[in-house]
Amino acid sequence: MRILVLGTNYAPEKTAIAPFTTGMCEHLAGKGHDVTVVTAFPYFPEWKVQEGYRGHLYKAELIKNVRVRRVWHFVPNRASNLFQRLAHDLSFTFNAFLAGLFIRDFDVVYCSFPPPTLALTAYALAKLHGKPYVIKLADLASDAALATGILKEGLVVRLARAIEAFAYRNADVVVCLCGPFIEKLVSRGIERQKLQLIPDWGDTQGVYPITEATAFRNANGISRDQFLVMHTGNMGKKQDLMNLVRAAELSRNMTDLVWLLVGQGEERPAIEEAIHQRQLKNIRMLPLQPADALAEMYSAADVLVLNQRAAVVDAVIPSKLLTYMAAGRPVLAAVSDQSETARYIERAQCGLIVHPEEPEALVSTVLALRNALALREKFGANGRAYVQQHFTKEKVLREYDLFFNRYAGQGPPGADASENAVAAS
Repeated sequence: MRILVLGTNYAPEKTAIAPFTTGMCEHLAGKGHDVTVVTAFPYFPEWKVQEGYRGHLYKAELIKNVRVRRVWHFVPNRASNLFQRLAHDLSFTFNAFLAGLFIRDFDVVYCSFPPPTLALTAYALAKLHGKPYVIKLADLASDAALATGILKEGLVVRLARAIEAFAYRNADVVVCLCGPFIEKLVSRGIERQKLQLIPDWGDTQGVYPITEATAFRNANGISRDQFLVMHTGNMGKKQDLMNLVRAAELSRNMTDLVWLLVGQGEERPAIEEAIHQRQLKNIRMLPLQPADALAEMYSAADVLVLNQRAAVVDAVIPSKLLTYMAAGRPVLAAVSDQSETARYIERAQCGLIVHPEEPEALVSTVLALRNALALREKFGANGRAYVQQHFTKEKVLREYDLFFNRYAGQGPPGADASENAVAAS
């Protein structure tokens, strides 16, 4: 079977949706499918095109039997700037369409969504070839833009939602990450029968608990007696990591408590400046770490923090949460209690939830967890067990095998979730 994949992010990017798109494509190619990916030059989460890819308009690669076609697109200096973000989305949409015109044949288009405009490219290419297209929906872009303040209610939001609705209605199937996402789309008038549940996976092979992990602490000057609270991943508007800076300021005299932010993103320079201005010694920042060091890094933490703005009420499971659970460490989530993050933490019994944008609550809960070793161990074990039961890479990729078989004439039509996918919802 020939599969055309459209998506802004792909390997060698290490965060957000890139590892999932890459893992799926490499798995399908390994099964003998003909997979072609049209993607951008790697730029996320630094919002800067990586060395070795700069200065090109187009580049063709073969990565683990997957044909990768990279096209130029505008990379914003400020991802939260509306006009720069529109230029980002529209430039990739247009150039992906041009690249897709030169791909001679395929059986199905798989579109990793958002941005919403990319679905228009999927729709056009599918129509030209008389083939179906499917959407993997990682987020409702219009809702996310409103929650993070990129957009305000008005004409642009209405236009974005119109594009989203058009894309969903015309897609053969919309792949959703969890059950509540399906319900949200049904409430917006999307036919339930075209919505399929396939979650992302947690990296249970690369991230796992290590007893007496000392290498990461030793390398970064953190003693084994200090209580380490760690946040990893993207540093954007949605994460609102100034909340952790304010928490560190409130606990600046507690020398045995260390806050650590690991990652990259649009807000990193502002966070670094805030730490410098406050002269905080108890909060540190590190860049993204190598994949082979992740298990050691996560195991060094006493608590893993997931922080979001109060306005963010996700209907998806953040990939960060699954990684935290795989690490076997307790999760402290400063998120809306209406979010999917909160629901999954409660379901898995893997951590605690506090009100977002309240650094006092963050500090007091950290101190409570510091004095509750047995509870931390229980939370960590529960999270690891839950992700192994429902969200291993092997289980999720089996779902994609079943999903794509229908387009190869090897499976029944329709969008029925398997028993494993339903169990994870």
